[in-house]
Amino acid sequence: MQIKTLLNRLEKHKGFVYADVSLEEGGRERLMVRIRPRKGSKPVCSVCGQRGPCYDTQKVRYFQFVPLWGLLVFFAYAMRRVDCPRCGVKIEKVPWAQGKSPTTTTYAWFLARWAKVLNWKQVASSFRTTWDTVYRWRCRAWYRRGLASGSCHTSRSLPGWGRCQRAAGRDRHSPIGRRGH
Repeated sequence: MQIKTLLNRLEKHKGFVYADVSLEEGGRERLMVRIRPRKGSKPVCSVCGQRGPCYDTQKVRYFQFVPLWGLLVFFAYAMRRVDCPRCGVKIEKVPWAQGKSPTTTTYAWFLARWAKVLNWKQVASSFRTTWDTVYRWRCRAWYRRGLASGSCHTSRSLPGWGRCQRAAGRDRHSPIGRRGH
């Protein structure tokens, strides 16, 4: 079975097509999955969610997906800009990622699930990502489940940072978690 077939069965996105999959070597081996918009599909405005005509295309962006067989997997997609009648020219919303995140939503929830079983550093090293990525998505999972009483941020200067630290089991009064030290 081909990787494109697997992706179409497990991770199909309306309005988009997996163009090709290639194994890139040099440094670290990785699978590069190129995505293109389906012919005739209109981009969706990231602000209001309305479909509109394509204004132009941006540079290719890379989104990290769940690793397969120990290989890093990236989606490569050139984001389109939408000429939205309501909001003006905006970047399109893609179904596999949220906002400007370079991590696919599927991979983020995959990391969050593993972070329940292993410690975050082990999850980050096992799946070749950063501790910060695991932390951020685990906080979102807690927030969605109502375990963190406020919004979780990765910056200590933002409100809600301590709430996520307490939910994670870290003492905010320890020297590691103390502000300004």
